[in-house]
Amino acid sequence: MSLLILYLCGGIPFMRKIHVLTAAVLAVMMLCTLPLASCANKKGDPDAINDYTPEVMTIKTDKGVFTFENGEGDTAILVSYAGKATSNDEVEIPALFNNRRVVEIGAGAFYHLASIVKVTIPETVQVIGDNAFAACTELPAITLPAGLTSISQSAFAGCTKLTTVDMSACTALKSIGDKAFWGCAMLESPALPASLESIGDAAFWGCKALKTLALPDSVKTLGTLAYYDCTGLESIRLTDSLETIGGYAFVLDGSTLKDKIDTSNLTNEKVLKYVADIKEPTVAETETSK
Repeated sequence: MSLLILYLCGGIPFMRKIHVLTAAVLAVMMLCTLPLASCANKKGDPDAINDYTPEVMTIKTDKGVFTFENGEGDTAILVSYAGKATSNDEVEIPALFNNRRVVEIGAGAFYHLASIVKVTIPETVQVIGDNAFAACTELPAITLPAGLTSISQSAFAGCTKLTTVDMSACTALKSIGDKAFWGCAMLESPALPASLESIGDAAFWGCKALKTLALPDSVKTLGTLAYYDCTGLESIRLTDSLETIGGYAFVLDGSTLKDKIDTSNLTNEKVLKYVADIKEPTVAETETSK
């Protein structure tokens, strides 16, 4: 720095000025690049460039292309899937990505993939995200893994050929989100797991093929319009554990709803009052009142 000052003050001969200026510029450049080198790799040894893991990566299989992103700790999230441009696509989601457990199927990962006819979900998956399988109109059945904790909003909405949802292995499922199975008109009665605590708004709206509903004793919340327009329901079993029942939770056109609800197991006065106060509006009446 002292040489640079001498140069600027004219205290160094002309030829030496060139050498001094060059040296000064190089010194400044070296100082500027040091911080960049030190933070070039935030993971692991700064000199070990090869140990860096990209945030988003893809895996190509004979079935299609999976895109994953890193989750917390040693986990990964399935972000999207691009299958072959053919029908009858059978998908097996990997349990591991880059030695990370695949714990979530991300929002819209399989959205509107009408070619899919089968999906195998690994036991590592804990969350099915918003719209994850929405509008997969050729998907007839799905088996949910034991460790699943939540089915998010509209996860299977509009899966018009979905008839079977097997929850028999689920021991940790806490919530079924708003509109999770909205418009699944062919869905037959799934056995809800004993761990379930909440069923969201319009979760089973328009599931006309449902015949029976038996809420497990763990359910505390039944959302607004939860079973709206489920016109095929023949029997309904509520539970004393219910703390909140949303408006129009059941609207069954052309039927006597009270006759379909089994109250023999109920002692909770709030739930019994709910049944007693049912006014049985029709679907058309609720549409005009919104």
